[in-house]
Amino acid sequence: MAVDQELTAKVRAHLSSMHNIEEKHIVGGTGFTWRGNLLCGVMADDLLVRIAKNDHDTFIGDQGAKPMVMGGKSAKGWILVHKSIVSRQPMMKKWIDRAIEYVGSLPAK
Repeated sequence: MAVDQELTAKVRAHLSSMHNIEEKHIVGGTGFTWRGNLLCGVMADDLLVRIAKNDHDTFIGDQGAKPMVMGGKSAKGWILVHKSIVSRQPMMKKWIDRAIEYVGSLPAK
């Protein structure tokens, strides 16, 4: 499955002002780590966003969000948002800010 390079470039640009961001290959796409923790990424045409497991049900369905499914199972703590939603800067900021809020609470690796 091809990773959307335009979306990847937009995420990269959005994160460019943050310190300790690294871009890495992840299963199924491109990931961006912050302080050693996976923050977000791009899988096919979707933005992958890391959130608190407790927030999963709250965010599903919000602004085009859907569960990330790996191996036939929904992975709570991870949400996919289609590029048609996050291609608009305010929406990308909203979703990445949610990831930053959660990942910022984790210890650096």
